[in-house]
Amino acid sequence: MQVKNIQPSFGPPLKGSVLISEPYLSDLQFRRTVVLLGEHNEDGSVGFVLNRLLSIRSNEVVPGLLDIDFPLFYGGPVEPNTLHFIHTVGELIEGAQPIKDGIFWGGNIELVNDLLNQKVVKLNEFKFFVGYSGWAPGQLEDEMQEKAWWLGEAPASLIFSDDPERMWTNVVKNLNEDYAYMANSPDDPQWN
Repeated sequence: MQVKNIQPSFGPPLKGSVLISEPYLSDLQFRRTVVLLGEHNEDGSVGFVLNRLLSIRSNEVVPGLLDIDFPLFYGGPVEPNTLHFIHTVGELIEGAQPIKDGIFWGGNIELVNDLLNQKVVKLNEFKFFVGYSGWAPGQLEDEMQEKAWWLGEAPASLIFSDDPERMWTNVVKNLNEDYAYMANSPDDPQWN
């Protein structure tokens, strides 16, 4: 995966931003993750972990819902019995909510089958998640002040990348020189 144009952001988190965990985050479920913020407002934040591919697929979780058996990603620990999807074809899916330019969340899932069967859209324009990541009002800002998360802006090519295993490393390498050296840090800081 060639990642370019990852811009660090130093302002408040915004819908459509990506959260990049610092390498030694104490919460193991989020260590070395990249999370797309699907919503951020006074009620809190919702996001989806982009780089935690699960060993199960969509037809194992909800048999018959989709004609194509999609890979599933761990969206986060909140409501792990729910299925969510993001995509780049918002104008074609009724009920899709814009996240940022060209990236949408959800909508009428039955239209996904129709669009794929008619070859109007491609598989790589979708990403499915089990559960989501959630923060109460002010919680994400507190975690950012504690330096648990770095904030960035990322293109759709990163968000829909087919290389989740190296996503965190590639993103960190491309943030800027203040962060790039952290991309090669060992999993355990005692290994330094």
